[in-house]
Parts: sequence; structure tokens; C-alpha cells
Amino acid sequence: MKITKFKKVGKNKYKVMSNNSEITLYEDVILKYNLLLIKDIDIDLLDKILEENKYYDAYYTALNYIEIKLRYKKEIISYLTKKGFDHELINKVIDKLEELNLLNNKNYIMAYTNDKINLSNDGPYKIKKSLLEYGFNEEDIDEYLNTIDDSIWIEKLNKIVNKKKNLMKSKSYYSFITKMKNDLYNLGYEKDMIEDSLKNIEYDSNALDKDLEKAKRKFKNDKTKIISSLLRKGYSYEDINGLFKD
Repeated sequence: MKITKFKKVGKNKYKVMSNNSEITLYEDVILKYNLLLIKDIDIDLLDKILEENKYYDAYYTALNYIEIKLRYKKEIISYLTKKGFDHELINKVIDKLEELNLLNNKNYIMAYTNDKINLSNDGPYKIKKSLLEYGFNEEDIDEYLNTIDDSIWIEKLNKIVNKKKNLMKSKSYYSFITKMKNDLYNLGYEKDMIEDSLKNIEYDSNALDKDLEKAKRKFKNDKTKIISSLLRKGYSYEDINGLFKD
């Protein structure tokens, strides 16, 4: 192949033309093989050039993906695999990105955690679970989570609980507390923090009496059905049974 012309066709890319063919190469490859000066390319050299170009294709594909936002290793591997790059090539790209500190696990953990703290209701355990699923090291995750003061999580918990207080109007106190405990646990908060956050919610001592009277009217004083109905609302069996006179 005898090179006759170079034409820029995109960022870091040139169309390399000869009398009877053309190939698109990355600037890195052109410079590495000194193609601006070496105009004649034999078959063996062309094979090396094309192989090297595949690497840069994968590398710049990954780089463009990272530029949109921070990515973690498994995410990039999955993305490049879907783009059709082979496993060996992907590993070389990952090694290069890590060498350039573009795949810094600790930076990603920090950014991800801070985003979750500021933009979601997720607690520490849910954040940690997600990061573990992404393939991060537990030590690195714990190292950063341990730098976050408990007051941050407590403030988030209190905001969630205060927003949900109005739901008590349509639920019994026990039902509300039970649901909130379950919801907050699923969001990844510590049990003691949840208990502390909920303990200051005022208990309407008349709620059970009111719900009991409603149940009596609905179920015609059928004790079994009344008890079942109140249990579903979240009241304890002991509290319910204590209202019935033998």
C-alpha cells in the first residue's frame, strides 16, 4: 500500500488513502508507525497497524464513555463487550485507564456515595450493597463510608420521616411505625438510628379505640374478624385483646 493522502475525518482520526484503497486510522497509530514519512506499507506492517488501530478504537470508545460521567470497571467492560471488542483488547484498555488513574475506585466510591447522599433517600447499607454489586472492594467502600458522620444519616432519616408523617392520618400509629421501620430498613439505615428517628412521633392513644369502634360496626361485633382487622392495621394482639371484656 502506497500512501498518497491523509484526510482528517474526526477527533483523532484520519482517512489514509492510496491509489486503490483507503483505511481510517487513529492519529496515535499514524505517529507511532511514522506514516507521515513512511509512505510504503507492506502486508506485515499493515497487519500490525490495523491491530494497533483496534486497540485505540477500544481505548477512545472507553474514553468517550468516561467523559460523560464517572464509570466503574465492570460498567466499562460490559460497554466495550457490547461494542464488539474482544476480551484481550478490553483488558489492555482497562489496564491503560487504571495506569492513567482514569479508573480510580476510591474516587468513584466517593462520588457515587456523595450523589446518593445528596440526591436520594438511600442509607449507608443500601449504598454499600450497590457498590459491592458493581464489583468494588469492601474495604474501600467501608473506608469512605466511615468518614461520613452519623449526623448526615440522622438528618436524612428525619427528613424522610417528617415527609411521611401525614400518612398517619389514614393509618393507625402501629401500622405507620411498622411500615416506616420496614421502609427505612430497606433503604439501608441502621436499626438504632431508625428507632431513634421514630421514637419522637406522637402516639394518638385514642387511635385504637376509634379503629375498634369502626371494626365493631363493620363486623357486627364478631370478635375474630374485629381482631384480624385490627392486627392488619398494625396493632399488637395484646393491646387489642386488652380492650375486650370477658
